[in-house]
Amino acid sequence: MILFAALALALHNAPLPLGTGHVQAVLVAEHASAVPGKDILLGVRLRMEPQWHVYWRNPGDAGFAFAARWTTVEGARIDSLSWPVPDSIPVEPLMTYGYHDSVLLPFTAHLLPGAKAVHLRAQAKWLECKEVCVPGKADLALDLPVGATPGPDTVSALFASARASMPGVPAGWKARAARTDSGIVLLLTGAGTTPKAARFYPADPGVVDNAPSQVVEPIADGFRLRMRRDPFQRLTPDTLRGILVRDGEWPGGAKGWEIRVPLALAQVQDTARIAAGASSPGPGGGGAGLVVALVLAFAGGILLNLMPCVLPVLSLKAFSLLAGREERPLVHGLAYAAGTVASFLGLAVALLVVRGGGEALGWGFQMQSPRMVGALSVLMALVAFSLWGVFEPGTSLAGLASNSVRGLGGSFLTGVLATVVATPCTAPFMGSAMGWALVQPAPSVLAVFSSLGLGLSAPYVLISGIPALGRFLPRPGAWMETVKQFLGFPLAATAVWLAWVAGRLAGADATATVGLLWVFAGLGAWILGRGALPHKSAWSRNLSRLAFLVLAGGSIAFAAARLPSRASLAAASTTSTEIFREGTLSDLRASAKPWFLVFSADWCLSCQVNERTSIEIPSVQEALRARNVRVVHADWTTRDTSIGKALESYGRQGVPLYVLSDGRTERILPEILTPSIVLAALDSVAPRP
Repeated sequence: MILFAALALALHNAPLPLGTGHVQAVLVAEHASAVPGKDILLGVRLRMEPQWHVYWRNPGDAGFAFAARWTTVEGARIDSLSWPVPDSIPVEPLMTYGYHDSVLLPFTAHLLPGAKAVHLRAQAKWLECKEVCVPGKADLALDLPVGATPGPDTVSALFASARASMPGVPAGWKARAARTDSGIVLLLTGAGTTPKAARFYPADPGVVDNAPSQVVEPIADGFRLRMRRDPFQRLTPDTLRGILVRDGEWPGGAKGWEIRVPLALAQVQDTARIAAGASSPGPGGGGAGLVVALVLAFAGGILLNLMPCVLPVLSLKAFSLLAGREERPLVHGLAYAAGTVASFLGLAVALLVVRGGGEALGWGFQMQSPRMVGALSVLMALVAFSLWGVFEPGTSLAGLASNSVRGLGGSFLTGVLATVVATPCTAPFMGSAMGWALVQPAPSVLAVFSSLGLGLSAPYVLISGIPALGRFLPRPGAWMETVKQFLGFPLAATAVWLAWVAGRLAGADATATVGLLWVFAGLGAWILGRGALPHKSAWSRNLSRLAFLVLAGGSIAFAAARLPSRASLAAASTTSTEIFREGTLSDLRASAKPWFLVFSADWCLSCQVNERTSIEIPSVQEALRARNVRVVHADWTTRDTSIGKALESYGRQGVPLYVLSDGRTERILPEILTPSIVLAALDSVAPRP
C-alpha cells in the first residue's frame, strides 16, 4: 500500500510529455526539489519521431525557432533558454539549422529566498518538419517542492548530455572577423590542430549565405574560414555572433565554439593582411585598411577628370597655362588643388551630419527598409536619366569656366567649380567611398574625401609643374558624350536591382510601384531638361523646375513614405495567380476547369525547395499556361482557419500539399516534387483554350 502511494505521488509530480504531432515536449528539472535562494537547472525536452526535426534559434533558409512564453512563474526568476549546438539540415538548394531525435533546451531558475514551492507554466510553440511541416504547440507545466537540500537527480544523464552539447570558448584560441564586399572572413588563431572542415552557424539571420560550403584555409598559427554574405544583405551587424563547429572537438571537449566578435569592414585586399595575422580593421578603419581606402579614393578622383562635365574645366585651365597667361603655374596649380580639397571636405562634413542623424535612428536600417530601398532606386534612376541627357544638372556651371578668372583666387574658385560640376558625375565612383565612410569615424571620412579632392586636382597640378605635358591632354569631343551615356547603364542596373530588393522585402507590388515612380521621376526630369534651357523664358524655367521638384522629388518622397513596410505574404508568392480565401476550395470543386492548389508557407523548407526547383521553372510554368490551369496559392505562413480546414479535408495537418485537378478528378502529388513529377501529372490535363 505504501509502495502504491509513493508511486502515485511520483506520477503526480512527474511532468507528462505533450505534443500535437510528431514531437513531444516536456518541462523537466535536474533535481526533484529545489533550495530557496539557490539556482536549479531546468529544461524543455523535445523528442522527435525518426527523420523529424525542429529548428534552432536561427532556422536558416526556412522554418521558425522553438519559443516558450511563460504564463505563470511563482517562486523563481527565469533566465532565457540556452541553445545547444545545432545540426545542419541541407535540402538543396537551401540550408537550415535544427535538431533531430531529441534535444534539451536548458535554462536556469533562480529561486527566491522565501519560496515555499515553484510553479511554472508555459505555452511552447515550434515547427516540426520531415517532408511536410506542421506547427506544434504544448502547454507545459512543472511544480517543484522546496526543501533545505536539493532533491536527488531525476534525469542526470539527460542534463549531462545537454551540458556536453552546449558551445564554449576553447582555451588558447582567439577569433577575429571582417566583412568584404562579397563575404565574411573569420580568422581563428591558437594552439592546436587545424581542422579539415568547419562550419559557422550564425545566430542572426540575414548575415551569412547559409547554403554554400564554407572554405577552410590553413595559415601559420591557425586557419581562416571564408563565408559568403547573405545575397539580400538583410543585416550587416557590428558584431558577428554564432557557433563554430569543426571536425572533432575543440580543446576542452567543447562541441562548438561560441563566437562573439566585432565585425569590421575590410576591403577585398585586406583579407591577405588578415590572414597574415595583423590586427583586423577596427571601426576606426586604421592601418592598411585606411591606406587602401585612401589609394582607391585618389584613383577615383583622377578618373573623375575624364567625366564630360569636368574635362572641359581642366582643359581650359591647361590651355591658359600653355598660353602663358599665368605667371606662376605651380602656385596656381596648388591653389586649384586647395579649392578641390576644400570642396570635398565640405561634402564630407555634410555626409557626417547626415550620418549623425542616421546613427541616431540606428544606421544600417536602410537596406532592411523597403521604403528606403525604393527611394534609393528612384534616385539611381534619376542619375541614370541625367547621364543619358534627359536633364543635365551642372552643365551650365561648367560653362562658367570659360571665363577663366585670373589670379590665385580664380584658380581656387576653379577648383571649387570643378568639384561642383563633378558632383552629378561622381555617382559611379563615389558609391564605394560613401559606403565605407558610413561605418568610419570623422577623421577617416575627412581623410578619404581629401584624397578624392587630391586625385581630382592631381592632373592639373602635374601639368602646372610640367607645362609640356598639357599637349598630351585629350581634347573635348563627341567621345565624352558617349562615355557619359554608357555610364548611365550601370546606374540603371543598380536601380533595377534595388527595385528587386524592395520586392523581396515587401512583395511584388512594391517592385511595380517603384517602376511606376521611375516613370513619374523621368517625366519630371524630361520637363526640366526641355523647359530649363538658357534660351527659355524665366517663367518657363521656373515652371519646369517646379514640375521637376513635384514629380521627381515627390516620387522619392512617396517611395520613402508610402511603400509597404513589410511583405504581404500572400501577394509575395511568385507561384500563384490567385490567393486562397474562404470558399475557394468549394469554388474550385464546382468548376469544370483544371486547377492546381498549392499549400505552402515561408517557414516550410520542403515548400521553398519544391517551388524553386519544380514549380517556378519555365518548363512547368509553360505547361500550366498551355493547359490554362487555374493556380491557387494557399499561404499558411500565418495561421489561417480556412486553410487549416482545407488541409484537414485532405487528411493533412501540415504543408506542403499539392492538389491537381483536371476538372473532374483530384490528384494529390507527393510532398517532395521534381520537375518530371509535376510535368507527368500535368500530362493528364488536356490543353484548353
